[in-house]
Amino acid sequence: MIQKIAIIGAGFAGLLLANKLKNTANITVFEKARGVGGRMSTRYADPFYFDHGCQYFTAQSAEFQEFLRPFLVDGIVQEWHGDIAILENGNILQTHNSSQTHYVATPNMNGLCKKLSERIDVKLSTEIIPIGHKRQDGWHLHAKTGEDLGVFDMVISTAPPKQTITLFGNSLPETSKIHTVQHQGCYALMLGFDTPLQLPWKAANIQSSPFHWVAVNSTKPNRNQNNTCLVALTEAKWSEAHIDDNMKAAEAFLIPEFVRSTAIDVAKANFVALHRWRYATMDHDYKLTPFYDGSLKLASVSDWPSASTIEQVWHNVQDFLRKI
Repeated sequence: MIQKIAIIGAGFAGLLLANKLKNTANITVFEKARGVGGRMSTRYADPFYFDHGCQYFTAQSAEFQEFLRPFLVDGIVQEWHGDIAILENGNILQTHNSSQTHYVATPNMNGLCKKLSERIDVKLSTEIIPIGHKRQDGWHLHAKTGEDLGVFDMVISTAPPKQTITLFGNSLPETSKIHTVQHQGCYALMLGFDTPLQLPWKAANIQSSPFHWVAVNSTKPNRNQNNTCLVALTEAKWSEAHIDDNMKAAEAFLIPEFVRSTAIDVAKANFVALHRWRYATMDHDYKLTPFYDGSLKLASVSDWPSASTIEQVWHNVQDFLRKI
């Protein structure tokens, strides 16, 4: 009898799992957002497009390189070229070209997840409430709206640990290592300029600032070259101290700090927005194994067992698949 499996989260991990399991099980992916991608999402504000989460990824292992190969052939994944600067108080201290190849999805960062979601049953704008106890016939899932979503043999969460702990409730053992994992938050400042800015770098690491990174999103392949889209991410220490700030207050503080840190005139921007990621990266790299309870058919995997990189998430999923 074919299993019915519910996967919570339509980010990279959830869609990888769905593709690996779809030939042997009946898969449904539930996503509370309006689109797929998770931290590989893209913010649309036509004519501006912002990869406001994951900026790029690398491929160090032969196995992950092999996974990427067909997407590189199809052009869904491409190399992102250009110099990276180090900025401090608006001054360029140095520029360099990374020794690692930087990959991005096209035409936006969510392009890879969109491809992985093809021929997968994905229920968008569907937030799952805590699942309670498993009944004799399986896991009964319900949406926050009250909708009955059906009965499933297995539930796999790819949500961040805190959300997974709430979702699983007492069905998650207190001894599970997922309880020990801590994520750090981040703010993403998005700036769109109708006129292209002449910047001598594709991205910059920022020193002495609440920000640690700014990318010229429009320099990535297959992006609109007729305008400039910037994404600036705040550093972990500042972000954690201000993660619950009022968004308008946070934006009012961060904009002048961005100007001071980069010497870019925000007054000329035609679009300005701030996004808060409560669970952006982990406080350090962990060496854990994905959670799987074979008797309850309950599991969790994403970045939390190790590190917040696309490649490591791919490896975590492979480790998990070997467990079930």
